[in-house]
Amino acid sequence: MNWKNRPLQQSQIRRKIIASSKNFKGTFVQRFFVIVLSLIFGVLLFWLLGFLVSDIGSLRSPDFSKVKEKYVDAELVKKQKSLKGTLNDIRKNIKNQKQQREILKDSTDNLQNTINQLLSIQKQSIEKNLQFSAENQRTFTESQTLFLENQKQYQVLNKQISELISQQQQLEEELAYISQQTGKQEDLAKKEHNKIMARHRLKVAAMKLAVLLPVFLISALFFIKKRSGMYGPVIYAVFIAVFLKLSFVVHEYFPRKYFKYIAILVIIAIVINLLVYLLKRIISPKKVWLIKQYQEAYDKYVCPICSKPILIGPLRYVIGKNRRGLALAAQAMDTGKQQVYACPSCGTKLYEKCDKCGSIRHSLLPFCEHCGNQK
Repeated sequence: MNWKNRPLQQSQIRRKIIASSKNFKGTFVQRFFVIVLSLIFGVLLFWLLGFLVSDIGSLRSPDFSKVKEKYVDAELVKKQKSLKGTLNDIRKNIKNQKQQREILKDSTDNLQNTINQLLSIQKQSIEKNLQFSAENQRTFTESQTLFLENQKQYQVLNKQISELISQQQQLEEELAYISQQTGKQEDLAKKEHNKIMARHRLKVAAMKLAVLLPVFLISALFFIKKRSGMYGPVIYAVFIAVFLKLSFVVHEYFPRKYFKYIAILVIIAIVINLLVYLLKRIISPKKVWLIKQYQEAYDKYVCPICSKPILIGPLRYVIGKNRRGLALAAQAMDTGKQQVYACPSCGTKLYEKCDKCGSIRHSLLPFCEHCGNQK
């Protein structure tokens, strides 16, 4: 055994193991649980950021009552309140007086009917030369007396109601003037409160963005540089969760007319980034993708560069849709007659001799199919 070549062989074995481990994607169950756990992690992170943003948004907002005290005259407010109380009392008195008047009117109408009936009886007695009874006479006299008293009370009630209505009108005019003055002052207070609230909202928005933007920029940096690595699913979950929460905050605190432009510009930037990324990968693809593309072309027996059918040995005579199956059969029949081959269309060397075992191997694939030697 050549002990001098042993360290070299061990280093080659280690490189092969590392290369094979990088290409190992795991079983279906492992990949499934990685995706599920990444989704759960993204949702939990979204909730965590939501709790943090909610706590920031719970800062005490400006109190309108304090702003109102600075702009609205306290004496006017006190007088307005007093006038409203007085008006309520007057309205209640008017309502009570009107109810008493209605009751008195009903009583007066009943007395009027009684008097009319007694007068009718008295007239009939005179016509028949009958004597009007003393009881009827007493009832007639009492009814007349009550009727006259009710008339007087009715007039008094009408006068009181009229005076109360006059007072009500005066107080309502005074209250309307005071309400107009306090209304103007309240409008000024509302404008000032809106300004304070706008500053408060900007302050809260700035605090939320101060927390979310650094997290978003860090996640975006990892997303750009590390998303294709081992922690790719976790990086995707973090980036999407932070991006969604940041979008919700921007939508909440920025006016819609500005937010729609921000959203469209962000989407355009993402689309342009993806388009540039795909174009770069087409122009200068990664080694793994390039090898996969070459492998697929070799499996179809076409040139990986120009897609011209590979015509080597018996493959020269194989055509049609079932070319691959027939090519495999032809290649199996002609295993001993493999030879170096270059594409006649683009000149790319497709088959060459292996430097280690001397057998014919694929020129564009990394390993020899006979000895496993790596180019």
